[in-house]
Amino acid sequence: RYRLLSPLGSGASAQVYLADDVRLRRRVAVKVLHPGLADDESFLRRFRAEAQATAALSHPHLLAVYDWSDDEVPYLVTEFLGGGSLRSMLDRGKLLSPAQALVVGLEAARALDYAHRQGFVHRDIKPANLLFGSDARLRVADFGLARAIAEAGWTEPAGAVLGTARYASPEQARGESVDGRSDVYSLALVLVEAVTGQVPFTADTTIGTLMARLDRDMDVPDELGPLAPVVVGAGRRDRDQRVDAAALGRGLVASATQLKRPEPLPLT
Repeated sequence: RYRLLSPLGSGASAQVYLADDVRLRRRVAVKVLHPGLADDESFLRRFRAEAQATAALSHPHLLAVYDWSDDEVPYLVTEFLGGGSLRSMLDRGKLLSPAQALVVGLEAARALDYAHRQGFVHRDIKPANLLFGSDARLRVADFGLARAIAEAGWTEPAGAVLGTARYASPEQARGESVDGRSDVYSLALVLVEAVTGQVPFTADTTIGTLMARLDRDMDVPDELGPLAPVVVGAGRRDRDQRVDAAALGRGLVASATQLKRPEPLPLT
């Protein structure tokens, strides 16, 4: 049913392809998971449950899941977005203005608030999981998949672990159970990077990166302008003092009055 056309990107756990859905005659993205995961029964069990649940989520800022399979090599079929990811923007040296970051943060916060109210926690919010359509509308990708992979104890290459660790919340660093406020903390880190090009607390090693955020709140640079107080509230190390996704969204909306209309995002 899905004719793979060309690779779109790859990560530690999957390869993503542009594909044709020959039955419905539309372009889609197919995420083919690492063959090693197909032999892990604990992963497949969680993958089935998460794929079925996330396919039922419907929100303008969540990546739509169309289909999935756990036969031979597990895969997910999602809507195809032609605008690239926030990661691709930053890798091309395209930093965002505070006004552009506000739009990105608000759309992501609205998606997170919806998913959190449905009982989902993402666990892996990072620039590579914030995707854009050709209309510049943001979608959060990979809801459910991060949990399935984490609970299977999947070992990723060291570079991938470090990449994920850069956006981990303090409670994730401690190995504690997480709720939606963990995603909010990760989004705060992403917004700082989007404006400044630097991720707070990044060290030379994975352990150093994780440990750096345990003893103090996130430092939010002045470059974020009116967004800074809002991001400070999202970057508290104590999650009981941290805002949730709904409050983050309200704070971003309130700060919009102090900013000019944003320029269009530099899409791929």
